[in-house]
Amino acid sequence: MLSRIAAINQRLSPGLRKIIGNIGWLTAERLLGFTVTLSVGIYVIRYLGAEDFGKLSYALSFVGLFSAIAKLGLDSIVVRNIVREESATQEVLGTAFGLKLISSSTATFLAILAAFNFRTQSEVPWIVLIISVGLIIDSLEVIDFWFQSQVQAGAMVLARSITLIVSSIAKLFLVAIGAPLIAFAWLILVDYGIKAIGRIIIYFANSLSILKWQFNWSIARELTKDSWPLVLAGMMVSIYMKIDQVMLGNMVGDQAVGNYAAAVRFSELWYFIPAAICASIFPSIVRVRQKNREQYYLRLQMLYDLMAWISFSIAVPLMFFSGNLLNLLLGQGYNEAGKILALHIWAAPFVFLGVARSQWLTAENYTGFSFGTTFMGAGLNLGLNYLLIPSLSGVGAAIATLVSYAFATHIACLLYPQMHNTGWMLTKSLFIPFRIRQNLLYFKSLKTKCL
Repeated sequence: MLSRIAAINQRLSPGLRKIIGNIGWLTAERLLGFTVTLSVGIYVIRYLGAEDFGKLSYALSFVGLFSAIAKLGLDSIVVRNIVREESATQEVLGTAFGLKLISSSTATFLAILAAFNFRTQSEVPWIVLIISVGLIIDSLEVIDFWFQSQVQAGAMVLARSITLIVSSIAKLFLVAIGAPLIAFAWLILVDYGIKAIGRIIIYFANSLSILKWQFNWSIARELTKDSWPLVLAGMMVSIYMKIDQVMLGNMVGDQAVGNYAAAVRFSELWYFIPAAICASIFPSIVRVRQKNREQYYLRLQMLYDLMAWISFSIAVPLMFFSGNLLNLLLGQGYNEAGKILALHIWAAPFVFLGVARSQWLTAENYTGFSFGTTFMGAGLNLGLNYLLIPSLSGVGAAIATLVSYAFATHIACLLYPQMHNTGWMLTKSLFIPFRIRQNLLYFKSLKTKCL
């Protein structure tokens, strides 16, 4: 078997081997993160209890609302510019680092200011203060951009994985000694520091130095001009993903946030799956696009159907067993989490389909539609949270999330004429369990390829 794999590997071009190796590193990182986060996370959630875990989750979500400002939408733009003009690498990295220092400092100041105005009678503002300083330290994320431009994920994956393991051990230690809540906030800040040190060490290990970076005002204007739409999109995504926990904390209380955050942890654990599948499959679908449009859309429908089947296979069992599962893993203090998970998990089909659809939108250059639906979905989520949280607490927030995801991914396509065909394709995928004939054809094709 090993000799056969080695022979296949030798037939691949160096570029293809590099890409496959890169995907392998990223997939291994996701699986490690999934395993460690699930196992260690359960101990931490049980130890903190719903109220303290709610405070920590609220603070993380609150800081997350400002993360788009800190990131400044530079990720893909910096990578693109380095690839286009490698000779300007030092100036691009130096300028990006300078811009991120300014934006992250601004985001940190705004987060702290807002926290001390919203939550004046608890330790939450101080937790926000500690965690938000990490946004400034994370400006060294620009080192990652260089490795991305060279398709060298291995080094950064190794650094992040070591940080994850060290952090997980530290969390278990804090639980063992009975550490207070504030210690977990400090640990999050320490994580940022360890990541930054790891990045610098690996960068130097590649015979590179951050001391050679240079700030260039002309490049700064170019980067800012290109990134501002992405900043707006990032802000919408931040609101989409984080506002529910912030509103729960302000309108109900920390215990409600704790139950909701625990449920969401189990619901969102699976969201790496569609990203990994689409990253592997969609390039081959795009290559068919120029040759045969009919075949292109046929394969796209197959991808949507696959996304739907996987998400249903996750959602259905969790819907029925969420209550018993979370009581067993987290204890009686999280009784509401099971009800929330049973609803929130049904956002998964729309998340899975949304990831696949976003790949298509990029291929067809419909990025404006993507931003528009995210903007409307965020607004709908905000409005529904405001209406439902007072009476239904975390269950209301879960309903708001489900409805807003369904609207942004699926319903919006039915309202826009150019997206009607995509809307119909997504509708068919959502009904894939009842498309018996199509499922038999898929099974027959799969059986043929496996034999």
